Amino acid sequence: MVDIESNRQNGQHEPISIFGRAFIRENVTSQVIFWITSLGITAKGLYKLYRVFDPTIQQDSPHSRGVVKYELIYTQLHSISFGLIILHFKFNRSMYLKYLDIYQTIVRSNFGLASNGFKKRCIKINRFFLVFATIYEMLTTSVNHYLSDRPTDFSIVFFVELILMAFALFGYVFSMQFIIECCTYSQSSFKPLNNLLDSLLNKSLPNNMNSIAKSLRLYYSKTVESVRIMDKFLAFAIFVFYLYFTGHCILIVGEILDASRCSIYYTLWMIFRFFGESSYLVLITYHLVCVNQSSTRIFDKVYQLSFSLDSSHSIVTMNEINLFLLRTNRNDVGFTFAGLCMVSPSFVSSLATISLTLGLALPSFIK
Repeated sequence: MVDIESNRQNGQHEPISIFGRAFIRENVTSQVIFWITSLGITAKGLYKLYRVFDPTIQQDSPHSRGVVKYELIYTQLHSISFGLIILHFKFNRSMYLKYLDIYQTIVRSNFGLASNGFKKRCIKINRFFLVFATIYEMLTTSVNHYLSDRPTDFSIVFFVELILMAFALFGYVFSMQFIIECCTYSQSSFKPLNNLLDSLLNKSLPNNMNSIAKSLRLYYSKTVESVRIMDKFLAFAIFVFYLYFTGHCILIVGEILDASRCSIYYTLWMIFRFFGESSYLVLITYHLVCVNQSSTRIFDKVYQLSFSLDSSHSIVTMNEINLFLLRTNRNDVGFTFAGLCMVSPSFVSSLATISLTLGLALPSFIK
């Protein structure tokens, strides 16, 4: 059986996201990043929520009534929750480091070459997402400030508000970049297993199949352990992410359907925002589902591998393959929504159906 040893210090596997790097470097800079980002996002949410409910502030804008008001409240509640998520990351840093420690044991040496190649491709896409998300958030923040009919008088309050919005903007982008990176690492840990199974399917089984099967089960077990640690680490973030972005998209659809008294330009802006916000939902969901599907593909390949066994193989080898099949057939590997259900294709289809129904019915509910 292959021995598992810790190897966290391998620099080529260090995370490239802002939050990921801050986690592995316990220094003053990382402390400042987490505390200022968390406090900035939370303060921005509380301040905006205060403005929504303060009776002394004029709310005569047509964009501050009906569905729009509920959308404003919902967004600020999310900001407060997001600030708490960053604190959750900070206080559970040891869990993230434990995940990295196990990850290194899975992808070390030649066994992890496929993992490194996959990760490099995903890093390039992740950088593109960072640019896209930053531009989109800057655009939406500027337009929303303009639509709020707030005068730009360059007072102290304006500059404080501007700083809080900047912290919130980069906090959102960096957090989603971090979640995508965590999903990428989890997906990449399945790559060596998939590649080894592919090579076994494309040639006759070797004589030492018994030891290979044990090694496969061992690495699969370590991979499952790493994914479960990451799922526990991201549980609060994934719960808030789906609660906010699903509800936010539903409210935007309600605004579009209820925008008869607004200009065509405002309606087009709402449509643009719907596609922008739903792109976050689609992208994160895609990465979360891919982790579950990576495990499912391993079951399919092990099942095909079982057909290659014949009387020339020992009973021990057959038992190893059967044990591997029993474990992978449980389909319980991946990220979960609040620990209740697996984020899988069936979860996505159910979520889309419920969201579409609520979005179409929302204007009549609020009226």
